[in-house]
Formats: sequence, structure tokens, C-alpha cells
Amino acid sequence: MREAEVLEETLAFLDDALNGGDDTVSNGDLDATNTEHFEFWGPSRDQDLDLFVQNSSSNESHRDPEQQMRRRRTKKNYNHNKAREEFHAELVRLRAEVENLEFTLERLRTIRGEECLRSSEHTEKELQNKGESVWRHTCARQLEQRLRAEREHIHLVQSVERERQFIKKMQRHLNVQPALRNMVCPGTSKVTKRIEIPRGYIKDIADLIFSELSAGVEATYRQVEHMDSAIEPLLLHSTTCEPIVRGGCKEKRVEVFDRTIMPFGLSQTGDAWWKHWHNFRGQRAEDNPENVVTESFGFEITDVETNTFATFYVQQILWRHIGKNRIVFVWNSYSEPLVFKKKRISGVYYSEQSYVLIKSSDEAADGMSTYISSYLSITPHYLDPRLAKDTITMALTKFLMSSMPSEIMTQNEIVESLLLDQTLRRRRDG
Repeated sequence: MREAEVLEETLAFLDDALNGGDDTVSNGDLDATNTEHFEFWGPSRDQDLDLFVQNSSSNESHRDPEQQMRRRRTKKNYNHNKAREEFHAELVRLRAEVENLEFTLERLRTIRGEECLRSSEHTEKELQNKGESVWRHTCARQLEQRLRAEREHIHLVQSVERERQFIKKMQRHLNVQPALRNMVCPGTSKVTKRIEIPRGYIKDIADLIFSELSAGVEATYRQVEHMDSAIEPLLLHSTTCEPIVRGGCKEKRVEVFDRTIMPFGLSQTGDAWWKHWHNFRGQRAEDNPENVVTESFGFEITDVETNTFATFYVQQILWRHIGKNRIVFVWNSYSEPLVFKKKRISGVYYSEQSYVLIKSSDEAADGMSTYISSYLSITPHYLDPRLAKDTITMALTKFLMSSMPSEIMTQNEIVESLLLDQTLRRRRDG
């Protein structure tokens, strides 16, 4: 039924179009937009329509006029543009849908492009931030390393400069000839020196004193080994580097022991000590081939802190004994005080027995190390026993005995300075 109705509507439409008397559809009703609906009718559609027209014409010729009139009246009440309008509505709907789809597609593309752009910008920012962070850490690390290197360089330069200044000071000290007169050992205040011999002493008494001193020197030399062996335990168990003092003012004898090691050979140390003895506190003499020194001199002890001094008349004999593995200096002296604290002293004298033993150290295989063992003893003698309790005499005895450790230390310092000066001079001379 649907196909028959469509066919009848089509035939009616064609009749109206061919006759031109149908005012239902005019040319004005078809605008430029509506003509697009006829695109549906192509050449193939036209041929089909021609066939339908021919068939319909042949069929209509056989129909009676009454049916034609009834059909025409029926056609006038029928919408001949229904199919066209349906096609037009469908086309409009499809075009609207196409536009919506195109708009949606464009919008999606825009959104996707924005997202891609935003993502790319974010990625670029992340990469840029990462790059900046990497460069920042690299620069910070390099800067820290360079600052550390610069600080170390400055520290090393300062250290080198301090070492250079220290070396210059040491060179100045080493190149200066040590003062052998009135030398004060660090940590002490007593200074001893020789002065002119006072006049008025009888020569016979002096000769008697010298003969007694000579006998005492020989006796002391025979006891050197025994005394050195006896004092060795005291020196080994000592906890100080200063000389050991045994005895005091209340006892008759005061003894001082000391031992030191020097990094020089036996003969060099012995020669330096012998030279020091001949230059002893300003007294100069030629070498004695007999290794015996007999002398008389004035002796002065000064306390630089209290500005107190004492003067003595001294007679002394020294022997030098040179052995295969040792050198021994032995001396005895007679000391008679003259003035103490600006007061005349009489009725007391002091006898001194001393030695210096120089041996090669067993620890040094090359023989370039020696130890020096020193011994010094002083015994006061009172012509009047009551002087032993006299205030001035006791102060003088204490003053003299307190200078003994500094005297030994000063002698060792002077000998060491002489040896060092000789070594430097030999190296400079080549």
C-alpha cells in the first residue's frame, strides 16, 4: 500500500509539473536553498520517471474521464511536497548533525591541542627547572670546592711563610758566634766570671795550696770510675733534666750530679771542652801539651735577680786524661771568699773536687754520639767553728752552693754551642 501511495503521489506531481497549471508550488517557493533538494534526483532518477510517465500515460488513456476528475480532486487535497520536505528535513538534520560533529571535532582538537600545549609547556618547564637545579647544584659544588682549595692554599702559604721566618731566625741564631762570657743558662740567675787576682797573698802559701790541690786531683782521678758507677743509678731514676743536688748547707759537703748526651764524636766533644776550659770566663791560654792547667784567678758570682755578688780568690789545678774510649777532665780548687754583700769575709774557705767524664754512647753505631757525666762537690772549711752558725757565712755558703747546678748547665750549653758552631763553619767552608 505504501508503494502504491508513493506511486500515485509521484504521478500526480508529474502531472502538475507537466501541465504547469498547478499553483500549489510556484517557482518563488523554491529558493536557492530548496533547490538543493533536487540533487536527489539524478539522471537515473529521471529515466525512471520517464518510464513511469510513459506507462502512466498509456494507462491513463484507457481510464475514463470520471476517474481522472476524481483523482485530480483527490490530488489537489494531497501535499505533493511531502517527500521533498522529508528529504529536506532529513538533509537539514544531517547537516546540523554534521555541523555539530564538526564543531565537536574542532572543540576536541582545540582541547587536545591546549592539553598537548599545556603538557609540552609543563614538560619544558620541568626540564628547564631540572636543568636549572642541576646547574645550580653543579655550580654550588664547584664553588665550594674552589673555596676549600683557596682556603687550603692560603693556609699552606701562611704555614710556608711561618716556616720561612722560623728558618731565617734559626739561621741568624746559628750564624751568630755564641757569647762565651757572662752566659746565663735559662732558668738560672747566677753568673760567674773571673776577675783580677787581689794583691797581698804570700807566694809560699799559694805554692802549698797548689801542692795539696795536685794530690787531690790525682786522688779524684782514681775515684772517677767508682764515683760514676755509684751516681749512675741516681741519674737513671731521675725524673728531671736538671742536675741532681745532694746535701745542703747544714751538711759539710754538697754534691751535684749531671749527665747529658750530645750528637757529636768523642774527640770533637773533648776538644770543645778543652777549648772552653782555656777560654773559661774570659781567661785565654795556649794549648798545654802536658794536659795540665795550674792557675790562680779571681772569681765572682752574681745573682742578676737580687743584684747580689760575691768575690773569691781561687787556686785551681786541672788534668786532662785521654783514653781509648773516654776523655776525663779532673780539677780541684781552693776558693777563699773576699767580699759578700759589700762586706769583708774571712775565716772560711771552700775546697772543690770535680770531674767531667766523656764517653762514646753505646747506642750510636757510627760513634757520633757521646754522653757527658759531670760531678761537682764543694766542702766548706771554717777556721773558727762558730762561723758555721754565723748568718753572713751561712748565707755565703748557701749562695755559693746554689750556683753549682747553673754552673754545670752553663758549661754544657757553652760546649754544645761550640760544637754546633764548628760544624756549621766546616759545612760553609766545604
